[in-house]
Amino acid sequence: NPWPALLALCVLAVVVPASGYAEVVERILAVVDGRPLTLSEVRLLAQVRGEDEKAALAALIDERLMFRDASRLSQAAVTQEEEPRVLAGLRERMGGGEQEPEAELRRLVRRQLSIVKYVEFRFRPQVRIDDEAVRHEYDSRYAKETDVPSLAAVAEEIRAGLAERELTAKIEAWVKDLRSQAEIRENP
Repeated sequence: NPWPALLALCVLAVVVPASGYAEVVERILAVVDGRPLTLSEVRLLAQVRGEDEKAALAALIDERLMFRDASRLSQAAVTQEEEPRVLAGLRERMGGGEQEPEAELRRLVRRQLSIVKYVEFRFRPQVRIDDEAVRHEYDSRYAKETDVPSLAAVAEEIRAGLAERELTAKIEAWVKDLRSQAEIRENP
């Protein structure tokens, strides 16, 4: 009866893989609230942002947390018209190549665009820079210079810089709060 020998050969073929065929296809680098973050996602974000993989992993963790929060708000939904435009811009920034998987890039674009829309809806309206803050920044910025532009000439630039600084602080506080509530496990 050839069946026992054939069965043993099949078991050996499954249990003992042929040398040269063992290859890691994907690796989970972290788990955020039960959802895995993979090496390919981290590498794609690293390429898009021009960062190393460690920085990209931290950024991806933050993005996942922000996206989860943003996706609850209808104003942060990405429209069919927005995605292709942003995707084309991303491809152009990356050199115009088609080397990255389309589905991965689309997910990245939807996630980041949704986060931007959420921030613009939720936090941007809270940012108010009054004239006194602009004047204080002007005085501290140009206190030791001799060739000083007029306040009127640089007021809008200063106001925009202060607004971005305040918006960044609000986003950082939001991310810190999201991280404190999340279960994050990074794999070594």
